[in-house]
Amino acid sequence: MTSDLKRTIASVAGLAIFVLFATATSKKPDNTNNSNSVPAPHNSSVATTKFNSSSEKFSGTLDQYKVDFSFDYPTSWKRDDKAGKGASPNFVKVERMSDDEITLENFAVGYFTGQADLMPKLAEQLNEQLSGGFPEYKKVSEGPTKVGNYDGYEFRFTSHSKETSRGELDIWGRAVLIPGNDERKGAVLLMIATSADDQIKGVDDVGSKGEIPIILNSFRFAKP
Repeated sequence: MTSDLKRTIASVAGLAIFVLFATATSKKPDNTNNSNSVPAPHNSSVATTKFNSSSEKFSGTLDQYKVDFSFDYPTSWKRDDKAGKGASPNFVKVERMSDDEITLENFAVGYFTGQADLMPKLAEQLNEQLSGGFPEYKKVSEGPTKVGNYDGYEFRFTSHSKETSRGELDIWGRAVLIPGNDERKGAVLLMIATSADDQIKGVDDVGSKGEIPIILNSFRFAKP
């Protein structure tokens, strides 16, 4: 993978929603052809490491919008040391890479506050941010979804790069906004996978195949 593509994936995976629409009006999604499949149970033989935001120290905006959550991720994945620090918009980002350092899958959690009826508006804002960071970007679906017991709103997108060490590479993404409530703030979950992973064949597989299901099946907020 070229350094340009690695920077694109790394930087876009760190995007979060910065503008809050306290008085925005909701709109119906343009496309509701999303696959809300429930991730299959993960292989219990995979060694995992737990991330718990309550044990982390954040500063600036991350501290202001902090929400307590936890998840398990495969121990073989690499955690981004820059996430959760300084000006990073992410509480955490973890990534699985090939031996030749091509991104296979990554998962990031960013800060977010908003009510359920604002999800389409806020999803569109995030979509606009992402569209400027990926080559041949295209949103392909949008609509309500669930992560475990949490209701959310998602959109999925595709991208394509011709500049990698393996030649052309498909990139697939899924962004899930989980609204907050009276007890806690919400969060943005951003998942990315590439065709370098032979388990994942398309955008509908993001979060349901590969190793991201291990994370989604274990994701929990400390409060309901």
